[in-house]
Amino acid sequence: MDANLKKILKALSLALRHLLEGEYGAAGQWHAGDLERRLNALGVWRDRAPLPADELPPLTSADREARDVVDAYLALRHDAGIPRDQAVAEFVRETAYTWANRLLALRCMEARGLIDEVILQKPVYGGRSLEHHRLARRHPELCMGEDDGLFAVLEQAFERQARHLPLLFDPQAPAVALRPSVAALKRAVALLSGIEVVKGQDAATDEIFKAPDALGWAYQYWNTEEKNRVFEKVRTQEGAKIEGADIVPATQLYTEPYMVKFLVQNSLGALWMGMYPESRLYERWEYYVRDADRAPVHLKPVREIPFLDPAVGSGHFLLEAFDLFYAMYLEEGEITDPEAICASILQNNLFGIDIDERAVQIAEAALWMKAAERASDFQGAPTNLIASNIRLPKGQDHLEAFLAKYPEDAPLRPALELIFEGLEHADELGSLLQIEEPVEQELRHLQTQYVHAVRRGVQIKMFELTAIQGELPIGVESYEEWKVATLARLKAHFAAEAQAADLAQCFFSRSGSKGLALFDLLARRYDVIAANPPYMGSKKQSSSLKSYVSSHYANGKYDLFAAFIMRCLELGHPLSRIALVTQRTWMFLRYFRQLRKELLRGNGISVIVDLGEKAFSDPTAAGAFVALSIFSNQKYGRDVVTAIDLTLVSNSAGKDAALRKAISHPEKHWIRLPISRFLSFPECIIRPTLSEEILSVASECKPLKKVSDNLTLCKLNN
Repeated sequence: MDANLKKILKALSLALRHLLEGEYGAAGQWHAGDLERRLNALGVWRDRAPLPADELPPLTSADREARDVVDAYLALRHDAGIPRDQAVAEFVRETAYTWANRLLALRCMEARGLIDEVILQKPVYGGRSLEHHRLARRHPELCMGEDDGLFAVLEQAFERQARHLPLLFDPQAPAVALRPSVAALKRAVALLSGIEVVKGQDAATDEIFKAPDALGWAYQYWNTEEKNRVFEKVRTQEGAKIEGADIVPATQLYTEPYMVKFLVQNSLGALWMGMYPESRLYERWEYYVRDADRAPVHLKPVREIPFLDPAVGSGHFLLEAFDLFYAMYLEEGEITDPEAICASILQNNLFGIDIDERAVQIAEAALWMKAAERASDFQGAPTNLIASNIRLPKGQDHLEAFLAKYPEDAPLRPALELIFEGLEHADELGSLLQIEEPVEQELRHLQTQYVHAVRRGVQIKMFELTAIQGELPIGVESYEEWKVATLARLKAHFAAEAQAADLAQCFFSRSGSKGLALFDLLARRYDVIAANPPYMGSKKQSSSLKSYVSSHYANGKYDLFAAFIMRCLELGHPLSRIALVTQRTWMFLRYFRQLRKELLRGNGISVIVDLGEKAFSDPTAAGAFVALSIFSNQKYGRDVVTAIDLTLVSNSAGKDAALRKAISHPEKHWIRLPISRFLSFPECIIRPTLSEEILSVASECKPLKKVSDNLTLCKLNN
């Protein structure tokens, strides 16, 4: 997106947040926004007990429903151990963003011509949008109130889009039970329509919202002040940690398009070229390094190639992968209908996990818009995107209702209890949560007991607990079939309970369903994993996060990005490709030496692009020294790394241009560095630079092609 457009979008995003949620003043005091004042009017505050609903002035039916939802939500958070003030702030924050995100998403859809105008107000329609104008003509009685029918037209739009985008437009989402005031909603729509402008900025136009990355940038800007506040707290308060909801803004960093394209094209694209060496698809990939040393590939149908982003954010890696998958389907020729291709990509190929539900909603919307532009009549398809913001009540047996309904599944209780116990810190851990292996161990134990029982000829009665602990019910021959079917029944059970009239049970069941979906994604293994994982040193981590990472990722415990390197290797199979944007420090700092040894000895490091500082255009990323790396789960080929150093290039745009220049002339700029020599260096340091270590092996570094005599080893400057 153009810099001037970004400036307008940033001002607009912050204006919407200040309007709906509130803001901190210059002295650090909190100024509540419209939605918190609406909550106060319903008798709910951060700093005091709620006023009983029957002591309030008469409420509208919508406000009475909103109060019931808030009470149930706060009760669930109380059971999960969250203090009241934090729970109220969380509800306000989620409500504010959900309303803003829905309005922004609709504005982006209409600007891209995917839906008729719902938000954009025009003089030709009497200051209403096209859909609002239609509603007023067909149902004038709905436009008689103070809001002029604005809530009605939005509710209809939300309902229509929920069929395509159930995460973003979920009709049961508690966050939309509380409506903004009419005045606040009208101002928000006026800002998005360009009728009202933020002070000192130009009006918002379609050009801003047409950009494919508009929603992602809007969310990054939404969190700008929150990110600054978190880092200021850590800087000024001794012992302050980044935990809970603060992890999201503190670790959010928009991945530059050139980074995304390079990593996806040299992982997913490389996999395709490994299967089909004669394919010409690489000619469309301007960041593809053709002659890098890569792992062998076994042929498989496109629909069976799973691609995971374990820190999915707004979905930038999945959007790039979508384009590559689409071209692959067309070249394969098994599926050629655009709608069928899009549905298969969303259902079979793309997977994503993040701790931030708001970002996951954006990823879902961005993918749907991408598909709708490919297939004009695209009706949507289920996605494999999961937010791990799960907080289950403590001290409650979550399985009693399920096992009462399905007593034949009682032998699964130990495995199911492990799932729910493991979800305790899912809201902070996300993809780092190692939940699948303990559960699989328990299930394998049950399988072993079952095999022993069969060999001994034990008769098992249907629908009764077995004589031998953990045996399968009679008539069930397949352990895998039993596991899959039982987990499916448990998901269906929670889905049904999520429709319950008891709001507290409804909220719990929704969290339970999300937890099972997270377990399902973590139990899979992926052909390609690509991400820009969070960067956070151990000193800033909460005690629970630090303890978990130290216990499960000892060689990567000093920073979350290093733990993610290890986790991504676990989530892949032996020949998977792992493509990551990380801090470059894993290549040379002493406390990552064991991680380096592990990677060099047991894993294939195929490509490294050392970017250094200023690889991001966002000024808040100052101080982030990064590298692009592609790994595999096992060694292969000639054990060499294809590498380049762009650290001398002074800005993001320059690094992008330099990288493309290097790819177009590989014989001049890329070198191959032997892994064996890295292992002989003190601390196994990896530096594709003009360091003494690299100069010492210059004679052994084999360029991709004949190198000119005046080649400066591995350096490329603007």
